[in-house]
Amino acid sequence: MMMIDLIASLFANFCILVTFVFFSGRLAKKYAFLNGTKVTPLAGVSAGILFGLFGLILMSYSYLAGPGTYVNLLHLTIVIMASYLGWLPTLVCAFILAICRVIFYDSSYNSVVTAIALLLYGILCSWISVLPWSRLRKMMVGNLLWMGLFLALLLHTLGSLSIYFYPIQFIISISAVLIVYYIAEHIQRSNDVFTQLEVRATTDYLTGLNNLQQFHRHLEIEMTQAERHQECLSLLAIDIDHFKIINDTYGHPAGDEVLRQLTRRLCQHSRSHDIVSRNGGEEFTVLLPDCPLLQAKSAAERLRKAVENELFLLPSDNSITITVSIGLACYPETVPGADGRLLVQSADQALYHAKNTGRNKVSINSPASDSEY
Repeated sequence: MMMIDLIASLFANFCILVTFVFFSGRLAKKYAFLNGTKVTPLAGVSAGILFGLFGLILMSYSYLAGPGTYVNLLHLTIVIMASYLGWLPTLVCAFILAICRVIFYDSSYNSVVTAIALLLYGILCSWISVLPWSRLRKMMVGNLLWMGLFLALLLHTLGSLSIYFYPIQFIISISAVLIVYYIAEHIQRSNDVFTQLEVRATTDYLTGLNNLQQFHRHLEIEMTQAERHQECLSLLAIDIDHFKIINDTYGHPAGDEVLRQLTRRLCQHSRSHDIVSRNGGEEFTVLLPDCPLLQAKSAAERLRKAVENELFLLPSDNSITITVSIGLACYPETVPGADGRLLVQSADQALYHAKNTGRNKVSINSPASDSEY
């Protein structure tokens, strides 16, 4: 009966652990947990606290093997932290488990010794986390370290009775590590694919800028914000002059390189919160939130001069200069209605005016008259 209770308790731990890893994987899409990305200190501490609290749930399903001696799989929460999120969340998780081991159970000698063992284990796993090992190796070595510490604890507190608990704990622990690793890796791969699809759906493949679909999403959001806060929203429609000649003369790889270098210049000479997009071909846009017409004029001219005055290096090591034509529209100064489509149409009309009247200029389309800057 004792063995059945022990197996039932460890199996409950295993089921809870798998459920929590799966739940954490769902959060990973939004908070970057378990998906291979660099974890910020704040995210690391948050993850350590989350998994530490999760360890308390595993504690509540422990099997009481003796006075102050419990059998469970809570050490795997520390192993997961070390294998996937680094040393900081590992230490935070271990610290929480060690403190709670004494506070929420008893402050007996065995509890204090176990708490100290958890802290030592957290330090060892933190060291393992920075080693250039595979995640599977980190999980296996970390698990074996704890099983060694746990055997020493059992021998210290239960003596020969340990033989009844340790083999089952060892087998289930090893099995749990392998299954949890498989689930976590599957979650990571799924999240990576999801992230790549999300990026491809919103990003231009050549320049890394927002694509047309994402541009319209930003436009809708920024127009709503501008109307709500009674702010100006300006839009620059940018087109490379005679881009077809570049492709015909130097080839399409050269044209692609010009597009990439133009992207860098547009980003360098725009504000950090301006939204730069490639809307197709050689057409770009810059959305300027909280930017009145006069300020947008200055920004457009700055971009135009930056392009005109800098050389573009081609793959053939040839250098060329290019120019751009820019159409400018501003809500509510040139477009009175809070309608993103009207703002785009107005900027396009200004762009066509710039191209039809000589190129390499900034043009503004207003309801009253067409003007140039």
